[in-house]
Amino acid sequence: MSDALTIRPASIAEADRLGHLAYFAWESSMDHVLAGQSDAGPVAEREALLLSFQLFCINASADIVVADEGGMPIGWAARDAMSAYVSDLWVDPLHQRQGVGRSLLRRIEDDIFREGLDVSVLETHAENGGAIRFYAREGYGIVWRGVKFSRLLGRRIEKVRMEKQLVVVAH
Repeated sequence: MSDALTIRPASIAEADRLGHLAYFAWESSMDHVLAGQSDAGPVAEREALLLSFQLFCINASADIVVADEGGMPIGWAARDAMSAYVSDLWVDPLHQRQGVGRSLLRRIEDDIFREGLDVSVLETHAENGGAIRFYAREGYGIVWRGVKFSRLLGRRIEKVRMEKQLVVVAH
């Protein structure tokens, strides 16, 4: 990870860029979810997914933090306002495995803890082994596995819910 990495609040003006970043991160790890369908279906689904990411970034910009390197967003994370639920964490595929996701997650966890909550909760696609391994390394454990409806994909998908107990560390 570069020393020039900063974690900052998102701006609504960058919703388009952040939406594209999330889409490309999703596509790099989860494209197989849309595989095996007709050509028209995946194109329409991909366009709808990109639009969903962009709209989310517009509507939730106040709850998004951005990993910025040299003035360029390379990742972002969001949580539901005033809750322990981490709704999103996306890192540009070219910047993955460089500590960006860890920095974003720690910032979100710090915000959760500062609000008096002692657990962080998130969900990810059950087939996203990379994300599950990442969260496990960060101290999260699977507490539920089941099927839920995905508004982004417009279908039921298998998900896992993971939780991490947030604790005070004496220095």
